[in-house]
Amino acid sequence: MSKLLNNRTYIIIGIIVVCLGMAFFVRSCLTKREVTAMVSPLDVELGSPIAYADSTRGADTWYWEFGNGDSSPHQKGEYTYSEAGKYQIRLTVDGSYIKKIVVNVRPKKQDDDEHLIKIEAPKTALQDEYIIFRGEGTSNEWRWEFGETGAVDAKEKTAIYKYSLPGTYEVLLTTEETKYPIRHTIEITPQYSESDSTDIETMIGNDIKLKLQAIVDQKPFNTNYNYIMTSYLCNNPNAQVIVNNSKRNDFYSYCQGLKIIGRKQTIIENVLVELEEDKETCVKKIIVIQTDTN
Repeated sequence: MSKLLNNRTYIIIGIIVVCLGMAFFVRSCLTKREVTAMVSPLDVELGSPIAYADSTRGADTWYWEFGNGDSSPHQKGEYTYSEAGKYQIRLTVDGSYIKKIVVNVRPKKQDDDEHLIKIEAPKTALQDEYIIFRGEGTSNEWRWEFGETGAVDAKEKTAIYKYSLPGTYEVLLTTEETKYPIRHTIEITPQYSESDSTDIETMIGNDIKLKLQAIVDQKPFNTNYNYIMTSYLCNNPNAQVIVNNSKRNDFYSYCQGLKIIGRKQTIIENVLVELEEDKETCVKKIIVIQTDTN
């Protein structure tokens, strides 16, 4: 009798073990396997590669589809798209487990011209008018020849020059980045009567010139300073002032310097201005030509 009970016990235990095993097997089959894959970066410029890799536990096979017809059977690697656009990458692990990732490929910037040195300057100007010549690009050395003296006239990236005689001049800009000088042709017309000028920047520059000279001459500081601030600088005391193409100050500090100039006699010869692009009455930069004598 005891032997029979033992056999029954073994049978019951066996059935329980088989049921547990089957339950575990069924659960394993029904449980969705998590695919742990990565693609980086998800936003990339055309011509730059993306990196892809999968670390799904226990995986044996991989099939990457890059959304453009190309594919890879490797667990990890790099891929470069040949055209811009949005692509859905699909990874299939062990033939059945899938993960999808979207990548944005941006068009490549057209930056070929960014490295070129250029001259920004007017094509025409007036005799004895101060002209701003700007160099565009990156260089440690700038050498300007304005065609009137036959020599190097300035060595700054932004230069100011006035022609004493009318005519057509070829401006040469030499830098350490250029094999040959950059050329710009400018036509200088005969001197004009200031009363005929209707250029808004010229009018503003002349008005600021008078107020700055008044500060130098020890006339009421606040009256002249506040006039320029409210009329032209949109109440920005930090507007940039460039003096004689070399020294720089914020507007407030510059005016305070004029006020306490001391033993020197300063003459404001000319003032040029640059206006904000979206605010025609707001000056963002003041360029002053002045002479200081003891």
